[in-house]
Amino acid sequence: MLFKKIIFCVGAVCLLGGCISNKKHLLALEMQAKKEAALLEQETSLRDSKIRRAEESITDLNLQLAEAKGENNVLLMLRGELQDRITQLEGTIENVSSQSSSTQQNLNQNLQQKDSEIQRLNGLIAEVNITLDRHTQLMGTLAGELRQEIGAILQTQYFIETGLEEVRLILLDDLIFKSKSVVKVNDLALTVLEKLSDVLSRYPTMNLSVIGHTDNAPPARKSSVDNWNVGAQQAATVVRILTEEYDFSPSQVTLGARGEFKPRASNETAAGKNENRRVEFIMAPRSEDLVRAIRSVIE
Repeated sequence: MLFKKIIFCVGAVCLLGGCISNKKHLLALEMQAKKEAALLEQETSLRDSKIRRAEESITDLNLQLAEAKGENNVLLMLRGELQDRITQLEGTIENVSSQSSSTQQNLNQNLQQKDSEIQRLNGLIAEVNITLDRHTQLMGTLAGELRQEIGAILQTQYFIETGLEEVRLILLDDLIFKSKSVVKVNDLALTVLEKLSDVLSRYPTMNLSVIGHTDNAPPARKSSVDNWNVGAQQAATVVRILTEEYDFSPSQVTLGARGEFKPRASNETAAGKNENRRVEFIMAPRSEDLVRAIRSVIE
């Protein structure tokens, strides 16, 4: 197409300008044709280069698109797995929450039961304490009556000791027995034993233990084997008077002896020996009565 244009131009020049020689015109036209051919080649090369770059870009884009599709599929798969995991976790949480709620309810019920049991036991303890207080008050009342009755008769030679579980009346040997005797009793002692029996008659559930004590000197009477024997004979004499003369119930009394082996004072002095020679009257409620009273509270 371009070559035809060149021939047409040459012809036109030949027709229109007859003053220019054919040779010069042909040379000029040839140079012009080479320039235009070079430009055409450059344009063609540039166009081919653009086409190649465009194709390369299309290839890269296709690759990126393929990769993106692959990554997207992976992401979709991961999202599905994560969603499944979330669903499982939600189910687990719901189960744990349900179990926790059930456990909490059981715990609350157990705590309520424990609280009720503690309140019940505290109530029983209070009632047992009341029973024990009555027991202690009984000891105080008995001791008070003994002091009133015996204190009106004696000024000395006796002791009254009060504990939580017993009342102890101590009569010295010189008050009870005549000199060097374990069977002959002074008249004043008979009066004291009568008062003792009268007081105890108002406490039919009270037990009485009569215990004979001596100092560490050998027995004065040859018929007494040792101080155990002396203490036992003294206790037996007193128990016999209480039960036979003053109608004290034999079922409430027990006799025993400690001899010289539980002194109240030192045997190194005459006053100490005198205090150690004694008969003790130990009064205490029957243990089975106290146990029965407590059991009646807790059962």
